[in-house]
Amino acid sequence: MSADPAGAELVRRVADLLREIVGEDTAWSDAVRPDTRLDGELLLESHELAAWSLALRRDYGDHLDLVEHVAGLDIDQIIALTVGDVAALVAAGRPENSEPRTATTSTPERF
Repeated sequence: MSADPAGAELVRRVADLLREIVGEDTAWSDAVRPDTRLDGELLLESHELAAWSLALRRDYGDHLDLVEHVAGLDIDQIIALTVGDVAALVAAGRPENSEPRTATTSTPERF
């Protein structure tokens, strides 16, 4: 069975967003794999999860709410949550082959 390059790229993107949030270097994100657990291995704090959720919403759309997703999990599911699970959540909420949104201004658009 061959690896999914699009899935691997998405895992890399969400890991890089997290790296920016936690202030680590690229060597840190290079060690993050799809099966890396947010709680047990990355020791992600709640404020980091919230900031990551905001970054994911910014880049992939307001429908993507990682904090809400985690709030709906039981404790065992939270402990088992991986970077690959977050990438799958992102993939489930976006059209096939779409790129992340990019910010063009520092302020939200008003209609």
